[in-house]
Amino acid sequence: MRNPVVLQLLSNRGITSKQDIGAFLNPAYDALHEPFLFRDMQKAVGRVKIARDQNQTVFVYGDYDADGVASSVLLVQTLRGLGIKDVQAYIPHREKEGYGLNAGAIDYIAAEGARLIITVDCGTSSVSEVAYARSKGIDVIICDHHEEPAELPAEVVAFLNPHLSGETYPFKGLAAAGVVFKFVQALWQFFELPRGHEKWSLDLVAIATVADMMPLVGENRVFVAFGLKVLNKTKRQGLRSLISGMQAKSPELGTYEVGFMIGPRLNAAGRIDHASTAYELLETSDPAKAAELAQALDQANKERQSQTLAITKEAEEQVKGQLPAKVLVAKGEDWPVGVVGLVSGRITEQFWRPSLVVARSEKGLVGSGRSIPGFNITEALSEASEYLERFGGHEGACGFTLKPDADVGAFVAKLNQIADATLADADLVKALRIDMELSLARIDWELVELLKKLEPHGVGNPTPTFASYGVRVADVFLMGQAGQHLRIKLEQSSVLHQAVAFGFGQYFHGTLNQGDLIDAVYTIDVNEWNGRRDIQLKVVDIKKP
Repeated sequence: MRNPVVLQLLSNRGITSKQDIGAFLNPAYDALHEPFLFRDMQKAVGRVKIARDQNQTVFVYGDYDADGVASSVLLVQTLRGLGIKDVQAYIPHREKEGYGLNAGAIDYIAAEGARLIITVDCGTSSVSEVAYARSKGIDVIICDHHEEPAELPAEVVAFLNPHLSGETYPFKGLAAAGVVFKFVQALWQFFELPRGHEKWSLDLVAIATVADMMPLVGENRVFVAFGLKVLNKTKRQGLRSLISGMQAKSPELGTYEVGFMIGPRLNAAGRIDHASTAYELLETSDPAKAAELAQALDQANKERQSQTLAITKEAEEQVKGQLPAKVLVAKGEDWPVGVVGLVSGRITEQFWRPSLVVARSEKGLVGSGRSIPGFNITEALSEASEYLERFGGHEGACGFTLKPDADVGAFVAKLNQIADATLADADLVKALRIDMELSLARIDWELVELLKKLEPHGVGNPTPTFASYGVRVADVFLMGQAGQHLRIKLEQSSVLHQAVAFGFGQYFHGTLNQGDLIDAVYTIDVNEWNGRRDIQLKVVDIKKP
């Protein structure tokens, strides 16, 4: 690779050696790490062999988001394929049962005669629940990717979580489905199944990795690159029905379609009612049932969007009065628990501060939080754990349940005390990341094709963003039903390029006119319309010098 633009983009992502560049531009399935590098993988595989040999009932205990549901389907289908006759999935109800293992679910699983529970996307903080399962004579394997709490469950057969201290697995950024896929790889090796066939499960891993906003670097880049290929020719009837009904603009599904169309529909099941709808969709091979479930998820997603919009407006009014506090907190007694994380994400994005959104459920006051770079919100919860019954999450997102007698005001004050000591005022200003300056003359079809080699884009590998200075507005006009967008012709040194500026319609009258000189920040895209392909710049920001 000798193109200076692409080399600069790779350098910006910390990829500079010839070997690393080659691995990044050409993701290879054979470059994945050996699954038995997980220190407990041999124990996990050995316990599955016992379950198969002794004809034991096995339960896969998942989570209610897209990662948890996809992980559950992947593992259930794999275990059945190994010859374990009675494999069942259990996904808790978000509002009635809450996150992770619970005693009532364990009672049900024990009554079904299970001897083994394998948790996926949960379990790392389930200390008392694992002890309860053990008291019922049930073994537990944990497949998770959440951060390590102060206390871990004891008497676990195997613990597969890359974030545990002392864990030997080299890549830490796996989604739960990534951890499960490593388990699947190990099982395929151990039971000597046809090598390579497990790759057909990577559509689920790709969906989970993108939907859970995991960094698209390292093994995740391989998972998503190959997973998108599988997804675009998936044989899963449920996914085919879901995709056909969501009106994707591009014939080739990418990370955008997964992150903003497929993922939200799968997540909507657990947010509005029960995630079993999403699980059944991914598992069914019945076309009629698949169509019915896909329609149900589409309707749930519309309801989720409506609820999120309404509650965000209420939450915004609450937090405005809290400024200039660094941690913003909104609370509603009748807010659906399933959307508080989405609302928190919107609050954080708008005010660029860590936020918590709390609602009342059958489990008491529960909440979700989102954060900004520089503030590990799950570590902050750990420092304020005296107020919490349970909590968990990642650096940028968390979930928690308050103790029944917790002083919410004191809890919020503690978090703000932590934020005051951690975040400077400059951290509260959202920065616009620009990869490099680029003249319009350097944008051609050769560059467009080279930029495609940097895909798939997402967290950890964002779409390249460029800046061009002193560009002339050769033409500009409104587009969209309400005139909310702009179409612009940009000219620099006699080179013209078409650009679109979504959401910039308000700046049209008197602010941006033909002949103006501007600085523009943009990404490079391709517009396909009526069989014609044109290079198109997608404007991120505009500044008049």
